[in-house]
Amino acid sequence: MLRVTVLILLVITTSTSGRTLKRDSSGLRQFPDGFRFGTATASYQVEGAWNVDGKTENIWDRLSHTKPCVINNCDTGDVADNSYYNYKRDVEMMRELGLDFYRFSISWSRLLPTSFPDSINDKAVDYYNNLINEMLKYNIEPMVTIYHWDLPQKLQDLGGWTNPNIVDWFSDYSRILFTLFGDRVGTWFTINEPREVCYQGYAASSKAPNLNITGYAEYHCAKNLLVSNAKVYHMYHDEFSGKGGKIGIVFSSRWLEPESKDHNEAANDVLQFELGQYAHPIFSENGDWPQVMKDYISAKSAAQGFYRSRLPQFTAEEVALIKGSSDFFGLNHYTTSLVYRNESLDGLYSSPSYYDDMNAGQYQPSNWVGSYPGTTWLKVVPWGFRKLLNKIREEYGNPPVYITENGCATGVGLMDDNRVAYYKAYLASMMDAMDEGCDVQLYTAWSLMDNFEWYFGYDDRFGFYEVDYNVEGRTRTPRKSAYFYKELLRTRRLDSNYDPDTVIITVASTNRAVSGGNVRTFPKDFLFGAATAAYQIEGAWNEDGKSESIWDRISHTIPCIVKNCDTGDIAANSYHNYKRDVEMIRELGLDFYRFSIAWTRILPTSFPDKINQAGVNYYNNLINELLKYNITPMVTVYHFDLPRRLEDLGGWTNPNIADWFSDYARVIFELFGDRVKTWFTINEPREICIQGYGLQVAGTSEYICSKNMLLAHAKAYHIYNKEYRPKQGGTIGIVLNAFWHEPETEKDIEAAEDMRQFDLGQYAHPIFSETGGWPQVMKERIAAKSAEQGFFRSRLPDLSPQEVELIRGTSDFFGINHYTTTLVYRNDSVQGYHNSPSYYDDVGIISYQPETWESTRASWLKVVPWGFYKLLNKIRDDYGNPAVYVTENGCSSELGLLDDQRVSLYKNYLSAMLDSIAKGSNIRAYTAWSLMDNFEWHMGYHDNFGIYEVDFESPERTRTPRKSAYLYREIVKSRRLNMDLKVDMTVPMKAD
Repeated sequence: MLRVTVLILLVITTSTSGRTLKRDSSGLRQFPDGFRFGTATASYQVEGAWNVDGKTENIWDRLSHTKPCVINNCDTGDVADNSYYNYKRDVEMMRELGLDFYRFSISWSRLLPTSFPDSINDKAVDYYNNLINEMLKYNIEPMVTIYHWDLPQKLQDLGGWTNPNIVDWFSDYSRILFTLFGDRVGTWFTINEPREVCYQGYAASSKAPNLNITGYAEYHCAKNLLVSNAKVYHMYHDEFSGKGGKIGIVFSSRWLEPESKDHNEAANDVLQFELGQYAHPIFSENGDWPQVMKDYISAKSAAQGFYRSRLPQFTAEEVALIKGSSDFFGLNHYTTSLVYRNESLDGLYSSPSYYDDMNAGQYQPSNWVGSYPGTTWLKVVPWGFRKLLNKIREEYGNPPVYITENGCATGVGLMDDNRVAYYKAYLASMMDAMDEGCDVQLYTAWSLMDNFEWYFGYDDRFGFYEVDYNVEGRTRTPRKSAYFYKELLRTRRLDSNYDPDTVIITVASTNRAVSGGNVRTFPKDFLFGAATAAYQIEGAWNEDGKSESIWDRISHTIPCIVKNCDTGDIAANSYHNYKRDVEMIRELGLDFYRFSIAWTRILPTSFPDKINQAGVNYYNNLINELLKYNITPMVTVYHFDLPRRLEDLGGWTNPNIADWFSDYARVIFELFGDRVKTWFTINEPREICIQGYGLQVAGTSEYICSKNMLLAHAKAYHIYNKEYRPKQGGTIGIVLNAFWHEPETEKDIEAAEDMRQFDLGQYAHPIFSETGGWPQVMKERIAAKSAEQGFFRSRLPDLSPQEVELIRGTSDFFGINHYTTTLVYRNDSVQGYHNSPSYYDDVGIISYQPETWESTRASWLKVVPWGFYKLLNKIRDDYGNPAVYVTENGCSSELGLLDDQRVSLYKNYLSAMLDSIAKGSNIRAYTAWSLMDNFEWHMGYHDNFGIYEVDFESPERTRTPRKSAYLYREIVKSRRLNMDLKVDMTVPMKAD
């Protein structure tokens, strides 16, 4: 957030002239007496209940049901925030913030099911009465938007806003509202954002009704909309306003900044097309369209062969009717663009079209700060807000301005520091404009809560309150920005240095904190490391007495089962390059290095009868080199590379493996335990059992593997706990791998939970739950399936009471590898979808990853940081908040050093992890996968996970730091996560 912070400081320290707002000696800025604060929403975006209690179809219902995937994730507003049922919670949030007012809209198709006054829906009247009365009960002023984009589909079938008859239709609808609610509503907004209604809905295809008839439809829409506003304005003041009621229209406008002084005219022209098209007829002295619009469109129309201008004319009576038809200047503002005009525009736009008519180019420089990666249109440019307000003051006679929307998007999570910084900067800029004489009277943040953000669906989160769309009740939880806004409203002053107390969150079990602000600090004593595995990096597959592992066998006998027929024979050659490996760890400044030991390098016969001294020397050298530089060695006893001799005996499906493994572990503890104080028994049992054995006797062998692996782990744990911990003083645990499984819809919540229990719970529940044993859903589903299939007993092997007790509690921490997320559903299509019997048939679900999710080089790995957050919270809630070690996290990339996607992934996944820590999760360590490129199992050397690139073509296997290495070095060094950090690769990596 460094750039945002600089912007804030620039805004605050800029000298101003004109009236000055109150400041105290510390530089705090006081808002004027009577200034009001609120938040806003819109009916389709929050209400849900799309076809409930008599509501009929609107244009967004139609679009989202007939062309659903023009909207991100094919989202709809069918349920949205469920505010139709949650209005009391909505008002409670308003009270929590201390709002003066709440701006919401009324659904035309909910109130008038036929679109006309012949039928008024009593259920809708009750809903809006209840909402209004609940607000007034707590002295919160209701401000009502009559129309916020959700036209009845019946009217759209008649042409919608391009049909001049809509003037009467809209007037009739408005009259009903004034009659029903005008005794309690004193501030009305006729129409929200006419430019978006007309251009995006009728000329383009970025809003409903998605017509894309540019150069014509938008101008007819604009005329009818302006006349409609004017008729309703005069009707209200003639018949309903009583004492002090106000009514006006709400414009949207960016600030349009000339790219240079040579483009001043172009920037002004664009502003006239975008804002002046609607503001000039109402607020200028002469009324009517801006002159530049009339001139440009008339000339273009003639050149194109039209018999008259495509811009419809106002009659003299219409000009008079429209002029002055707003009691205030309603303004929604979010961002700024640069404008230019030159020869490159010739033929750039289709003709006729809105953009061809204005004949100017617009863009936002790439170095401007973005509010949120997914919201590409919203750059943080607070000085543009000040310039726009001053332009309104100068051009339209300084009307009273109501800021009716302002805000920015974030992703999922409560620590929305970018939003806090945005509000500080934009409020400061607004106050500068007020210092210079702008008559700004109220400010409305968008939005009270996350909602359906039109074509962005639920991806863009604008809310002070986060909404959980995965629970039926749509739980609302305040973000950091809510605490900021609450304090702003309480004090009526802007303190740009204020950091809400809520972001200093103490985790009781560890007495550690996560600090907020523009840069997030990791808890005290938090550990950072990187990981590798023996077969993936060591090479020297048959040197110095090492014997054959299962990966040696498969890569030599079925070579092209691995991509490009790769093998791990040499890999990164770490057996000979361990000093360079430690040098890289020193360059990064890591606290620890997690590596694994090759069973076949230490015990060539697989048993303790022969210990290979050359193998012992290698690991001693590596461990001692790490300790020489105060780097903690963390050792994985088993990471996928079983001795081939044991596999010939059945491997992990042979119950004897529990003893074979515990004997091997005892040797390792004896040899290295004087210096190794953190042990991981087994890495990713799920992958070993499902991916390694699940194809042998599907639906049977994977469960036998699971049982034997849990018993092997437990035996090794107890050996260490009883024999070695008392004299060596270390810790020991297991490493589980888990995707997050997200329900596709509310109907799939149970299916997703079942998948989590089969996936993670199969190994976590026996160890970390209070009762131990298999998850109940596994026992029930596999037993039932087995009976149906004719088995005499369940394919899931029993755990005896003694075995349950042996396994339960056998981990000092919860080791978790996490990479990605899937969506899960269960319906009739599951029947017969999977082979039977099988693991996936037992679960009875289908999982997938939407194509719209960000992909990486690894086809299975989509970038979904919110899934990491949910998984960590799940571990906390289900297993008594154990100490968590994140033992792997990362992504693959293409060859090359500029791995920007990995940089972004680390930032976002670390941010999600910090969000979970802020919620109370006891996370102690984070491990990047991987220190360097390596042999990625069946993908060979195709998937590159390393923060150091390895040149597998060179005999030396040269390692070179990628951009992500520079990022990770900075995070480790500073113990902070700066989401806006610009990675500097010019400073050479140097081992401290």
